[in-house]
Amino acid sequence: MCIFCNDITKEQIFYSSKYFNVVFDIDPEQEGHVLLIAKDHYMNYLELPDEVVMDLIALERKLIHIYENVLNIYGVSMIRNNGFVMDDGTHFHEHIIPRYKEDAFWSKENTQHVSFDFDTFLQALQ
Repeated sequence: MCIFCNDITKEQIFYSSKYFNVVFDIDPEQEGHVLLIAKDHYMNYLELPDEVVMDLIALERKLIHIYENVLNIYGVSMIRNNGFVMDDGTHFHEHIIPRYKEDAFWSKENTQHVSFDFDTFLQALQ
């Protein structure tokens, strides 16, 4: 049973495109860490029809613009969970994680969390 197909509530979805729902990660690596979850149950990026891929690209670009230009965040890491590397009970999704110059994201240390302006982020999506 897929948690993305069965357990995501309307209250968790704060933005939707034609083919993707966007939710905040329940165990974020950094504040503002979001998941772009395919509305249909695809297990692999290669299964996505071209129009779904184009929607994903437009959504990524919209979110990156907000992070980097509206919120002045240093950059983002985009991680696509695909196929066998996904957690059990999920389907195709992508993580977008806000990054900061000194966040120690790639070190063996814990990531240093930085405050995130949730209200401005949500307003910019409208």
